[in-house]
Formats: sequence, C-alpha cells, structure tokens
Amino acid sequence: MHAKDQDELWIPDNPDGSGWASIDWNSVARGRKYYYRHAEPDAEARTLRPQWYRVVTRLDTPRLHAPHENSYYVSADEVADFLAEIILAGGSEMLWRIDPIDAPPPEAQAGREDREAQDPHVETLG
Repeated sequence: MHAKDQDELWIPDNPDGSGWASIDWNSVARGRKYYYRHAEPDAEARTLRPQWYRVVTRLDTPRLHAPHENSYYVSADEVADFLAEIILAGGSEMLWRIDPIDAPPPEAQAGREDREAQDPHVETLG
C-alpha cells in the first residue's frame, strides 16, 4: 500500500495525526471511543515507557477463606506475555490492575540474576 492510499483510507481528526475513533471490534467496549496518535519509533518508545510493572490479580473463590490479591512484578519486555498467560491460563485468578513502578521490591527476586540463581534453566538472552 502506498502512502497516498493510507492517507485516503484514514483521515485523522487533528493535523498532528491524532484523534478519536469508535471501538467497533470489541464487545465489552463497543460504542466507546479510543484515542490514537502517531507514536515514537520502537527503540525510542521502549526507552520512554516504564521499565517495570506491578500486575495485581484477584482471586476470590468459595475455596478460599478470604479473597486474595496477588502482586506480580514484571519487566516491560515481559508484560505482554505475562498478561497473555494470566488471561489464558489464570483460571479463577483475574486481572485486577496494572501499575507502572520504578523497580520491583528485592523480595520479588525479579531481576535476571535473581531468577538464574533460583532456576538454572532460566534462559538468558544476552
């Protein structure tokens, strides 16, 4: 597709390429609008986003004496895969919220070195 074709198919609300569009693909949020904008190139965007997230899940079933909230500390590079795992295989554990954080607490052992010390089968990428 040529740039001219793309411009003809998508006319943004604002001169900077940003705007609002209707959500028409999702049953839960259908009828609402989402905000779009031109974004930074991938390498730059990765440096601008938070490097760590606290993913909070909630587990509330009759098998538990009380509801539980569980906090997982996940790096930015892992967060998409982690969320997919929770959604697909979490069972009764559901996503509650996702908070950007500066760094995980030491007790989380979330650094690569911590994981390698705990499990020698952890793959290293670099």
